[in-house]
Amino acid sequence: SLRQQLLLRTSDVIDLGLQDAEAFGQSESLTGRLKHILELYPDGPGIINELIQNADDARASEVSIVINRSSYGTSSLLSPQMESWQGPAIYFHNNAVFSPQDFQNLCKIGQGSKLDHLGKTGKFGLGFNAVYHFTDLPSFVSGEYLVYFDPHTTFLP
Repeated sequence: SLRQQLLLRTSDVIDLGLQDAEAFGQSESLTGRLKHILELYPDGPGIINELIQNADDARASEVSIVINRSSYGTSSLLSPQMESWQGPAIYFHNNAVFSPQDFQNLCKIGQGSKLDHLGKTGKFGLGFNAVYHFTDLPSFVSGEYLVYFDPHTTFLP
């Protein structure tokens, strides 16, 4: 790890005896964390409310929800494991575009980037994760970016 490399590099200044050190600290699996978040957000219409609140916080002026019952071919997928994700689908659209900070905040589960912004509806950094009630592989487009979240690391190459 970078931390261990830095400690080893400076260990000649301070002899910490770190030649055989191993990483230690608290951790939580991503899928375990998401399971706990889903327990906080009951399945049902509240999930749509979370997405509308996120659009409101992003100052979107348009919101659309489309239920697509179609299924699609599997000839041009990123990986064969995505075959079962070719429909039906729920599309949620708003006309806001993520800032670089928004992308970073989305990756920080439950760290409450909106806490200091009184005009924001969402406060806890958990709302987007309610989509895991609908799918194991949420994806979104913002600006020129297509983003997939694969917390099980089984569907994407």
